[in-house]
Amino acid sequence: MAVVLLFGMSAVHAQSQAASNAAGIPIDNTTVRATCGGCHKPDDLGRMSRISYQRNTPEGWQDTIKRMMALNGLKMDPAAGREVVRYLSNNLGLAPEEARPVAYEVERRLIDEKDIAPELQGVCNACHSTGRVLSQRRTREEWELLMTMHRGWYPLVDRQVFRRMGPAPKERSADGRPPDTRHPHEKAVDYLAKAYPLNTAEWDRWSAARRPARIGGEWTVSAYEPGKGPAFGRLVLTPVAESDDEFTSDVMFTYARTGEQVRRTGRVTVYTGFQWRGRSSAATGGPGADVFREVMFVDRDLRRIEGRWFTGGYDESGMDVTLIRAGGDLTLLGTDRASLKRGATGVTVKLFAVNLPDGVQAREIDFGSGVTVTQVSSSGGVVTATVSVAADAAVGPRDVAVRGSVRPAAAVVYDRIDSLRITPEWNLARTGGVSFPKRLAQFEAVAYANGPDRRPGTDDDMRIDVVDAQWSLTEYTATLNDDDVKFVGRINESTGLFTPNAEGPNPQRSGERNNIGDVWVVATVSEGGQVVRGRAHLLVSPPVYMRFDPTVTP
Repeated sequence: MAVVLLFGMSAVHAQSQAASNAAGIPIDNTTVRATCGGCHKPDDLGRMSRISYQRNTPEGWQDTIKRMMALNGLKMDPAAGREVVRYLSNNLGLAPEEARPVAYEVERRLIDEKDIAPELQGVCNACHSTGRVLSQRRTREEWELLMTMHRGWYPLVDRQVFRRMGPAPKERSADGRPPDTRHPHEKAVDYLAKAYPLNTAEWDRWSAARRPARIGGEWTVSAYEPGKGPAFGRLVLTPVAESDDEFTSDVMFTYARTGEQVRRTGRVTVYTGFQWRGRSSAATGGPGADVFREVMFVDRDLRRIEGRWFTGGYDESGMDVTLIRAGGDLTLLGTDRASLKRGATGVTVKLFAVNLPDGVQAREIDFGSGVTVTQVSSSGGVVTATVSVAADAAVGPRDVAVRGSVRPAAAVVYDRIDSLRITPEWNLARTGGVSFPKRLAQFEAVAYANGPDRRPGTDDDMRIDVVDAQWSLTEYTATLNDDDVKFVGRINESTGLFTPNAEGPNPQRSGERNNIGDVWVVATVSEGGQVVRGRAHLLVSPPVYMRFDPTVTP
């Protein structure tokens, strides 16, 4: 039987390429064609080479444009760049079902990626998160070309991760199949082409039904910032004239624990009908004037928006934010504290609400049986309640209600603190402050009570609340005479915020080593005569010396 070759490809590969070509998405935007068409020629059906055969997030398309400008000499003014990113994100983007599982990538969260496909393990995540890969959809040919691009720009990847540096397996598998002799990058391409193809049912449905995100109006704000706690307020979105996807934002919120009020104003673009990308800054000067990047996801019913607002040299500082469309009814947003100890009296709890009427009475506030509200005052959307907890009150989460508006599990009645869990369980900081920014690391201490099994650290433990703790560092002994704790930096004893030391060689350290290393972060809490401790692992690393893709919101 004859074997047909097309430029060195087998007949099977040629058929695969033909199928990929048939799958391309036509592009009819004049700016995209004018800007990109010099290299990416359109065919008779309007499909542009490379571009029409992949889909991506707004960040992915923006980074692609930056790479073209940096490496290929592309010239583009900012206005054209914004239009190109908007068009490609809207028409060659992701469906909500495709984007949400890897939202941590664009929200810039430091997480442990779990359940990574074996075909990608050690190939893609050897250099970056798999979230960056899984935020894309491509034809088989495009996945192959992506691998080729990596091999061209980073030749060492062949020996490091792409190719098998050893003899091919010869033994059959346990079920009798022939040995798999593919190289790691070939396994990755085969997996990605099947699991993350260009054409999907999710994208077909979303692109057909997509409509402008009409989210103008008032929204309630419920947020949480590690180290500062919960925050509540209101946000107003005003549509930008002659645009169906741009808004100005004006938000006012209060940190519940401290009463600090912050007002931020900014601008938002909603890509693909659901991908909120924004920037905001504080209305006044001071530390709160930091520019926040905003990455949010708009629900299909346009009633709820969730995501993360963040800042910092490595996007490490930020807050989780939930917006709910505001109505005219009283809505209880949350409380400044959750923990209510059995037998405690005169405990002050602040309840934050919108559309709060005047004259709220103690009998109109309910924490459940065993918790009595003895005194109430209200002002500016905040109810200050003084409560007492019976010595025999049932232990466990409590719904909190104000005039019929209920916040589920907003409080917890507990008997004693049995253990502390530090969040996150591990963290990463980076030295800096001279030529590179520092990456800070924020920790919190969460108190737990033992569950029915009476043992700490098991699944039936009851979470109580984030508690104030005394913070310190101890050595994470990894080598003989390890002394990292003396040089890596300092942790604020009351807030749990770690600030690393300066980057570069330190003449005061043996061998003039850098101020990097491993330490334990320890939290100590004293209550009722008992002392409880918890600890987390902190790695202090050098700066990221080369950042090819600046992290700038589209």
